[in-house]
Amino acid sequence: MGNDPPIERAIDEAPIGITIADARQPDEPLIYLNDAFERLTGYPKDETVGVNCRFLQGENTEDEPVAAMREAIANEEPVSVELRNYRKDGTEFWNKVDIAPLREEGETTHFVGFQTDVTARKEAEFEIKRRIEEVEREREKLRRLLERIDGLLEDVTQALVHATTRDGVARTACRRLADDDAYDAAWIGERVPTTDEIDPEAWAGTRDLSDVTLAVDSEGDPSARALVTGTAQFVSELDEARSWHEEIRAREVRAMAAVPLVAGGTTYGVLTVYARQHDAFDEHERVVLKSIGRAIASSFDALESRRILTVDTAVELDFSLGKEDLFFVGLSESAGCRFSYEGTAHDGDSLAFFTVYDADPERVRDLARRAEGVEDAILLTAGETSSLFEFRLGETSLITRLAERGVRIGSMTASEGEGHVRLVVPAGVRPRSVVEAFSESCPTAELVGRHEHERPPQTDAEYRLSVEERLTDRQLLALRKAYVSGYFDPQRRASGSELAASMGISRATFHQHLRAAQRKLLGEFFDRGIPD
Repeated sequence: MGNDPPIERAIDEAPIGITIADARQPDEPLIYLNDAFERLTGYPKDETVGVNCRFLQGENTEDEPVAAMREAIANEEPVSVELRNYRKDGTEFWNKVDIAPLREEGETTHFVGFQTDVTARKEAEFEIKRRIEEVEREREKLRRLLERIDGLLEDVTQALVHATTRDGVARTACRRLADDDAYDAAWIGERVPTTDEIDPEAWAGTRDLSDVTLAVDSEGDPSARALVTGTAQFVSELDEARSWHEEIRAREVRAMAAVPLVAGGTTYGVLTVYARQHDAFDEHERVVLKSIGRAIASSFDALESRRILTVDTAVELDFSLGKEDLFFVGLSESAGCRFSYEGTAHDGDSLAFFTVYDADPERVRDLARRAEGVEDAILLTAGETSSLFEFRLGETSLITRLAERGVRIGSMTASEGEGHVRLVVPAGVRPRSVVEAFSESCPTAELVGRHEHERPPQTDAEYRLSVEERLTDRQLLALRKAYVSGYFDPQRRASGSELAASMGISRATFHQHLRAAQRKLLGEFFDRGIPD
C-alpha cells in the first residue's frame, strides 16, 4: 500500500470496517481489509482478499442500493448507501457502505470502502414507521367509531327530546341501542320498592322480558350492582354461571354493560345492554353508554318535574338542625352570629346567598373557607349590622339536589349553633323521599312539623320556570346576584362593579346580562301576566 506502519496500525484498529479494492484489476477484488471488517462480517482475510466484496449480499439485499454502488464504481464516483448484508454465519445486518475512489495522476487506482453496522438505528426506524402506521390505523378506526357514536348519541338524544312519557323514553332508547350493529339487546328496569326487585319496563332486541324480574340483592348480578352502587358495571366475558336470563343466554351473548340512570341525586333505574363480542365495551363504548344513561335519566327527571306542576297539593316540612348538619349552622356557632337564607343561583356550581347578622365579615369569610362543603366564600355587601355572602358549595350540595327535585326552600336560618329549615315539597314528589334524602345528608336533623296546603292556580315554581326558560344561565345569575345583594334597593348596598367582579366579568358585561334579563322579565310580565 505504500503507507507508513503507524498509518497501517491506525487503519487496522479503526472502529469501522475498512476495505480497499484494486480498480485496475477485473471485478475490483479486495486487496486489504482491517480487523474491524473481520469482526463485523465474520469473514477472515484469507477468504476475502482477492474477491469482490459482493459476497456480503444475500436473499434480502435490495437491488436499488446495489445498483447505485455499481453505477458509482463504473463512473469512478463516491457513493453512500445502506443495505442488508450477511455475515459468514448467515445472520443479517444493516450495513452503511461509503465508497470513495483513490486516484494517482488522474487515474483511479483503488476504491476504499467504509462499513458501519447501523442495524440498531434501522430497526428503530422500522419500529417508528410501524408505530406510525399503527397509529394511523387506530386513528381511522377511532374516526369510524366516533362517527358511529356521534350518530348513536344524536339519534338517542333527539328521540328522547320528543318523547312525552317515561315509557316512551325507555322504549325509544332501548330500540335505538338494539338497532346499533355493536349491540345485541337492551332493556331498562326500575326498582320495585315492595318486592326489592328490578322490573324490566322496556326492552328491545330480545324476547319478551315482561315476566322476568331480578333481585336487587343479587351479589353476582351487574345490573343490580349498578343500581345499588350508582356505578356502571361492564362484563367482558359471560359464562353460564353469570348468565341470569335464559332469554339472554339463548342469544349467545358474551358481554354486557349495566349503567345506573341517575339525575338530580335520584336513581331512576338501570340500563342494561348486551353484545355478542367480548370486547364490545371498550373505553369509548363505556363513555358513550354512560352519556346515554345520563341523557335517559335527565329525560326521566324532566318528565317528573313537569308532572309535578300538574297536581294540586303541596307539603311544608319543618326541620330543626344541629351544628353538624349544614355548614352555616356550625358557622353561626363559631362566629357567634345569625344566618338567614336569601336564595340560590348556579354557574356550574351551586351558589347559596345568606345574610349574616351581628358578625365580623372577615371572620365569617375566613371560617367559611375552612368549613367542610364550602369551596369559597365571597362578601358581596357589608353594612353596619349585616353582610351579604355568596357561598360556593359545588354541584352536589344538598341545596342543589333539593332544588333540582322541585323542592323549594321556604326559609333557612341559624343562630348560635341551632338551625331551622322549612321546605316546600311540590305535589307529585313524595314527602317521605325528601325526608329520607334530607336526613341522610343531615344525620342530626329532626322533622318537627308537616303541613299540607292547596296548590294555587299558578305556583311560584311555574311562574319562575316560565321566566327562567327565557333567560340564559349568565343572565339569570346576574339577576339573582343583583336581587339578593340589594342592587335594586333605594339605598343600593352593592355596586355593579362589585357584582361583576364576583362573577369574574367586566362591569359592562354584567350590565349587558342584567339589562337583557330585565327586558325578558318585563316581557313575561306584560305579555303573559303574573298571578295575583
